[in-house]
Amino acid sequence: MSNLEQIPVLTATAVFFISGILMMSFINIPFFVLLAFCLIMLTLTFSKRKKNFVFVLSLLFLCLGLGGLHLKNHLRPPRNHIALLDLQKAGNIQLGGIIDSDPTYGKRKINFVFKDKKIMSNGKSYDAQGKALVNIYSMGRFYYGDELILEGSLYRPFNFGNETNFSYRDYLQKQGISYILNVKKGNKIVFLADNGANPFKSLAFKLKHSFEDILKHKLWPVNSAVLSAIILGERQNFPEDIRRAFIQTGTAHIIAISGFNVGIVVFIFLIFLKAIGIKRKARYLVTIPILVIHMLAVGASASVVRATVMALIVLIAYLIEREPHIINSLSLAALIILAYNPLQIFDIGFQLSFISVLGIVILSPKILSLSRAFLCGLIPRMKGRKLKSSKVMLNSFAVSLAAWLATFGLVACYFRIISPVTILANLIIVPLVSLSIILGFILGLSAIACPQLAPPIAATTNFVLLFLFQAAFSLSRLPFAYFYF
Repeated sequence: MSNLEQIPVLTATAVFFISGILMMSFINIPFFVLLAFCLIMLTLTFSKRKKNFVFVLSLLFLCLGLGGLHLKNHLRPPRNHIALLDLQKAGNIQLGGIIDSDPTYGKRKINFVFKDKKIMSNGKSYDAQGKALVNIYSMGRFYYGDELILEGSLYRPFNFGNETNFSYRDYLQKQGISYILNVKKGNKIVFLADNGANPFKSLAFKLKHSFEDILKHKLWPVNSAVLSAIILGERQNFPEDIRRAFIQTGTAHIIAISGFNVGIVVFIFLIFLKAIGIKRKARYLVTIPILVIHMLAVGASASVVRATVMALIVLIAYLIEREPHIINSLSLAALIILAYNPLQIFDIGFQLSFISVLGIVILSPKILSLSRAFLCGLIPRMKGRKLKSSKVMLNSFAVSLAAWLATFGLVACYFRIISPVTILANLIIVPLVSLSIILGFILGLSAIACPQLAPPIAATTNFVLLFLFQAAFSLSRLPFAYFYF
């Protein structure tokens, strides 16, 4: 059997599909040439299906072509797409559509993603597709799914960046947002209907708001803001000094909802369902929709979708009594995300999320083996029980070091920072964050089911979070903890 045939099918498919997207981003191949190549590869795949090596090779080249074709098609919006219209000099316009995200309420403005349906300008009205980011500089309450007509001025996002190579225009374009609509005081806002919501997504947002209200009422303001970011993805009120300490210690990943957070959600609900007497397979079936609701509630970023898809695959594998394949699960998650939006391949969150998991899967077993050999060589008597007692610490060290090694280059390139303290910081901060998340969920459940238990749980959560912040600040102040360049 050739080496090519030993590679898992999903993994090879994902690698070639991603290669096709990357290839098309650097080489401009005409659409019809690429389409012809895919048709030839498809024909070859069917005609050589009995010849294993030729079949696999032609299938992979088909995936390569499909990746390029998908990006090419994604970058060709329909004729009535708002991205193709020059509306910056149109003055005040009216934009009709549906709120397509959970509105965010800041000190000066309300913003949300608006799914466009109609544009009215200079007495003319025409259908339009696409999305705009809406900023409303007046008071009001808006909800996901509201159908509105908004009056304001449209402009394209500024292409400003900073020392971390972040481009706001590119960030919005990856989400399909071409324009920003500013609705100032005095501009017309017309409410049409509230029936444009996806019921499942609407339920997710309502549950998130209820949970956020519990955290606000039970915890200190700073603690509520931090826990809302870590659990719910609400980062607009996250204290800047705490954010800086997490960045400097290389633990900023705990702010973004990722596999770490999703894993804790799965753990909490499986334990809770087991405690109330739900049988094993029923626990997995109940946890699956909970995971989907959680994904929708926190925003469905690339890292969240990746983690959720992998968790769902593992749960389904347990349901059908099959052993899950982590690399295949990771590959399927990548294919799902890129099938929806191929531009996600250029997103730093996507890259860090997938590379860190690959690093943990590939590197951590080797690091763990070397660490055990080193300890046994350093302390000959450290065998059996003594080595087993250090198993948790060794596993944590191996995972932390593997993730750091895998993402070191990307973090240095994008954020211009090197944090040697990261390995130590993860060993201290990650367990504290895990405990904080668990306490946060227990606080939410107790506030609903047994309000008398909420005050002591809230007090414990406040204490743990305070200890977490002090740990982050102390680690960031260690000599040579981090270097900017």
